[in-house]
Amino acid sequence: MPQLRVHFTDADLARTRLRPELDLLWEVVGSAQVLQHGDGGLPLNHWRRRVRERMRDARAVRLAVHTVTTVAPHAAYFPDFLTPTTAVRDIGEGAEAVLSASPRRVREEIGRLRPAGASAARWLDDLARGKTAAVRHLCRALHVYFDTLLEPDLPVFGNGVRIACAEGIQRYLREGPEGLLRWLGPATSWRPPVLTVDYPVDRDLRLGGRGLVLIPSYFGVHHPVALADPRLRPVLVFPIDAGARLLAATRGGGDRVSALLGPTRATILRSAVTGGTTTRLAREAGVAPATVSHHTNVLRDAGLITTDRHENLATHVITSLGLAVLTSGDT
Repeated sequence: MPQLRVHFTDADLARTRLRPELDLLWEVVGSAQVLQHGDGGLPLNHWRRRVRERMRDARAVRLAVHTVTTVAPHAAYFPDFLTPTTAVRDIGEGAEAVLSASPRRVREEIGRLRPAGASAARWLDDLARGKTAAVRHLCRALHVYFDTLLEPDLPVFGNGVRIACAEGIQRYLREGPEGLLRWLGPATSWRPPVLTVDYPVDRDLRLGGRGLVLIPSYFGVHHPVALADPRLRPVLVFPIDAGARLLAATRGGGDRVSALLGPTRATILRSAVTGGTTTRLAREAGVAPATVSHHTNVLRDAGLITTDRHENLATHVITSLGLAVLTSGDT
């Protein structure tokens, strides 16, 4: 079987990180590819059925799905400019980041696609040439696709990623970056200094001191994915465990962590998985910073978070006990 071989130095290991949260644009691409095959189990089958219902009811959704699946085919290659390495907060920022790629890069990457059908080829050709109508069409499609098919279920997708990453975070805390690399799943094998990944094509990726960002994907199914251009910041997007999707999909109203801690503290605890300042936690919980300070005091006294203070800035990070509470509440 072909393999991707990721070559690490000591500096790369030190700079390897897990990003335990949804990457919106990778989920757009991953979900578009899920629509082009039937794998992934029950939660993805339910999502596909809802997509078909919404496509049947709205021409705009049908057009958006056709556009996104055309530019992000389920194939050995799709354009890197669809998944910029900068973090984005919403689909507006995401679409802007996609469309800010240089014309030369867009032209080169579109040129590697093999579109099915003459109409798809014409639209992609116009996009590669930077024609305004084609660019606006892609922007509109990204918004409609995300707003209609992904945003309503973002809490479920986010829960799936958090559930899946809890063990990875524990492994990182106990064993460091090499623990993360050993945890990535059956499609990968860590034999220092090389991470091998089952892959559609044979290739080598030399990190060269840049490190590696590990990004979980709710819609990832078959194998981890790296950017095609080795000059870009190295990322490896890996599928979450199918069991995490099932747990996230079945939680519904039976959120035991919220029942135990209250919804605000539960939200703060989940947000602290990635570490957050009082201001950021307040924004995500929808409460005032003073209220967050009260709740973080309670969570800290219970041993569920720790707080690192530097001058006037307090950063709150979940503890191993806090992770255990989250994952036990999600089972």
